[in-house]
Amino acid sequence: MPSAAALSGRIAVVKLHVTADDRTGALESAAAIADRTGAPVPVAVWPDRAPARAGSSVVDLASRHLSPREAAERAASLPATGRHVHKIDSTLRGNWADELVARHRVAGLPVLLVPALPALGRRCVGGEVFVGERRAHEVVAGDPLSRVASSRPSDHLAAAGADAVELADVPALSAWLRAPSGVAVADASDDETIDAIVDRWHGVDGVLLAGTSAVVGAAVGRPSGRSERHVVQPPTLVVCGSVHPVAREQVAAAAARGATIAEHVDADVLAAMAAGTPVVLCSPPVAGPVTAEQAARTAARLVHEAASVIESGHVGTLVVIGGDTAAALLGDALVVVHGSVRPGTALVESLVVDVPVITRAGAFGGADALVDLLWATVAR
Repeated sequence: MPSAAALSGRIAVVKLHVTADDRTGALESAAAIADRTGAPVPVAVWPDRAPARAGSSVVDLASRHLSPREAAERAASLPATGRHVHKIDSTLRGNWADELVARHRVAGLPVLLVPALPALGRRCVGGEVFVGERRAHEVVAGDPLSRVASSRPSDHLAAAGADAVELADVPALSAWLRAPSGVAVADASDDETIDAIVDRWHGVDGVLLAGTSAVVGAAVGRPSGRSERHVVQPPTLVVCGSVHPVAREQVAAAAARGATIAEHVDADVLAAMAAGTPVVLCSPPVAGPVTAEQAARTAARLVHEAASVIESGHVGTLVVIGGDTAAALLGDALVVVHGSVRPGTALVESLVVDVPVITRAGAFGGADALVDLLWATVAR
């Protein structure tokens, strides 16, 4: 594996500073930048920052499981100069509203929020966020770690102490940008609209942009044409610490396709890996709420189990599903992200893991997303 100096020396040159509230969100954002620029992007973990000579960079605030007050305090300490994007969860999970309101108040910057991720069917229409045809809060209702009471971002912002104006189209956005103030939420249903919104944001100074990884990618600029499609190598070990129902549906589909599913590493798991069969290590199903401490303990156990498989020498690529699991695996060390293998799915190079790592949030994709990754994306 390359040295730390080598990792930090091969980074993008576009100056965009991104913050996210959890690890998969940070890595996903970096992948969106790398896809556009063709250059790897460094990701650091709070309170660290990317190297001073970095172009675009991403910081994981690790604030998803903090209290709203703690998350706001952390966000309020961020710098206000340069081009910044505050990445939020595309289903409105976490403390993003408190973080944005804190940055708005302390830095005195107007905030433009674009909560859409069209590649995964997430759009903002009439001020509400939808996942497909369902409202976002209905989709995440089964996630034991999520507490999303409304699909309307302005409701979250009001609860955090800021009234938001809702912008239904690009002309309304243009009018707001002529004298930006407070917080605005912009509708978007496709990537073309996001590009149009961000193009107008580039035309003004002193406005904090917030949104999904699609917004992060658009903020970098038009694709360079150098982005490549990354193909990962088998055998593949999947570590799924996410208890989100979407992630569990994907694991079930992978099992039906022929993957070996296990909660612990045993001789059968090692034999499956040696034979080239995809293996999914996952935590057992849960009923009821899960605390952040429980999630962290589960993630740590899964990572410990995965390490024994990696040490066997049979793993070609490690796929990690869930932000807590990604954080437990990668630790706080600087990593670089080379791009996306699928929307929202980042290819990561780390000094602490001896194989390529792919990360994705537990709520991403349809029922066949993991099957697609294991059987259509992995080289065979």
